[in-house]
Amino acid sequence: MDRRLFVQGHGTGKSRLEGYNFGRYPIHNFRHINDPDPVYPLWASIFGTDEWRKECFRKRTFSDTFAVEYVQEGVFIFQQDNITMKVRPGGIFFVHSGRNNSMRCETAFAMKRTIIMRGPQLKPILETLGLDRIHMIELNDRSRIDRLFARIDELAEDTTPAGRRDSTIACYSLLVELAEQAAVRHRPPELERALEYLQGHLNEPLRLAELVRHAGVSSATLHRQFRKYLKTAPIDYFLTQKLERAKSLLENHQYSIKEVAQMLNYASPQYFASEFRKKYGVPPKNFKYRITE
Repeated sequence: MDRRLFVQGHGTGKSRLEGYNFGRYPIHNFRHINDPDPVYPLWASIFGTDEWRKECFRKRTFSDTFAVEYVQEGVFIFQQDNITMKVRPGGIFFVHSGRNNSMRCETAFAMKRTIIMRGPQLKPILETLGLDRIHMIELNDRSRIDRLFARIDELAEDTTPAGRRDSTIACYSLLVELAEQAAVRHRPPELERALEYLQGHLNEPLRLAELVRHAGVSSATLHRQFRKYLKTAPIDYFLTQKLERAKSLLENHQYSIKEVAQMLNYASPQYFASEFRKKYGVPPKNFKYRITE
């Protein structure tokens, strides 16, 4: 399949969206909600998930959209205000209105959740919370963000005044939570070095001594930092990231269970399948992939 040019103008006369598609990707599983009466200060206009391939690219010139983009799998490269960011799972980037930005998928496959917000009070709310100056957030607590995304989705079909009010509250709560998490002090450089090492060695057994040496701190200090900033231990973080990588590989439709188990150095396909089911509640065969005999 060849890449295809995508160009879309917008009604403002200034905004322009362009880029490249690859086959049917990116796949937008979006729900569009009719804008309510102006009495509501804020609402979710479009939301859902979208799936990308590495060949996909989007560029906005003078964007007329504010979007919260929550990466679930893979890696996105996002650029805004001449700042380039690499956003991994658990990261959120903001597409700000009135700015030039672009995004592309760096991995073979990636998926994100999107909420596009509108409303007469959106701009002042973003300015008050300081989110208008923020391009990306690495979440400290994904569970709280997951619940708010789910709440906004749950209220989508409720067009009663009470439903509209609750949806506005949920959108505002999401922005407040994001602002609070953004305000948390940046992670120490030694922890960042440890995370970088783990991401680069998911296909190898975890050697804690080597991890500590690469981070440049004592084992006790590193464990304290993992607990403080990630709410987990190094070994648990490593195993979770390993399974996330495995899931992404399976969803790329390119590898069998046996191949993924070998690529990530699991003792056997059976052990991999067991660990996968413990984590996700379903066996890996439930994911779409190419089976090789």
